[in-house]
Amino acid sequence: MTRNEGDTMPAKITALVEDLKALRTGLGVEDPHLVTRAGVTIRRVSGVTDDDSPGIVREKIKSWLGRMLAQLPEATARIGRAAFGIDGPGDLPYLARLENLGRVVDREVRTMQRRADHMVGRIAEMAVIHRQPDAAATTPFDLPEPLPRHPWHSAQVRVDLILDQPEIEVFENRRIVSHVDGLAEITHWLSVPPVEHPPNPLDLADLGITLLGGGDMRTQPRMLSSSRVELVLHPPSPLNTGEHHEFFFRVRVATLLPFYVCTPRFACDEFQLRVRFGRDHIPERIWLIDGELSMEAADPVPARPALRADNAGEVHVKFADLAPSSSYGIGWQPS
Repeated sequence: MTRNEGDTMPAKITALVEDLKALRTGLGVEDPHLVTRAGVTIRRVSGVTDDDSPGIVREKIKSWLGRMLAQLPEATARIGRAAFGIDGPGDLPYLARLENLGRVVDREVRTMQRRADHMVGRIAEMAVIHRQPDAAATTPFDLPEPLPRHPWHSAQVRVDLILDQPEIEVFENRRIVSHVDGLAEITHWLSVPPVEHPPNPLDLADLGITLLGGGDMRTQPRMLSSSRVELVLHPPSPLNTGEHHEFFFRVRVATLLPFYVCTPRFACDEFQLRVRFGRDHIPERIWLIDGELSMEAADPVPARPALRADNAGEVHVKFADLAPSSSYGIGWQPS
């Protein structure tokens, strides 16, 4: 092994781990958008080419995962088959698949998530480093160099959407982890699709954004498009690599389309959403949006898992390992 190989191998393992975590979200290998969601490292290790049809891409990825899982202990492989959606119903989201297996083996879902993370790490190690059965040496798999890391990622996002008051309010608490030293600005984005037909551009004067904790906004939010807003947040002091920071803000809007999703630009470990409709305004239908293309999140046509509000008129959902540029949340059909 050369020095250059040793220097890049951990980064290649990390890149493959991130792609594997993104792959297992939503419906896993049964996701209808698997072709667009499969990262470059997944495509490389499974032998996918640009000329492959969607069906061939799916079969190559499933076949490669099957071969990798076969090299793991059966208990770990079983978690892998559930995590990637290889076993069981093809219409269950990631956490539901883990919960089902957890009930079978009598383990809490958090324990299953930790074991699923361990499983992903083992697959990445085996894929990047091929151990020769008759030699002590190891050789690295031919993976592309990973792209530069994002400056931060979200460890946890908690959102409360309040719909039973005169004014719609969104409260967001976000905990991030810095990937660089001296992180002094955290750029954040919000999208508020217009309700009107034809659509009118969003007016910042009608969007009440207030930072309630975790730093300050030294410049006013700015419009990036007719529906997307950029905020630049400054923590009290610059963050170094690995340091956590929380910020908390509120958004007030007059109207809202019947869905709410988190579509992270960078990786997100966990997203919790509570939507309060109120007991007197429970929608006729509520559904889960789990790892879908952002352009389809508002579409009420696709078949999705149904959700029910509790006695207080609230819906709670939770997601893990959110893939960048995919949407997670709920949609509803007003009664």
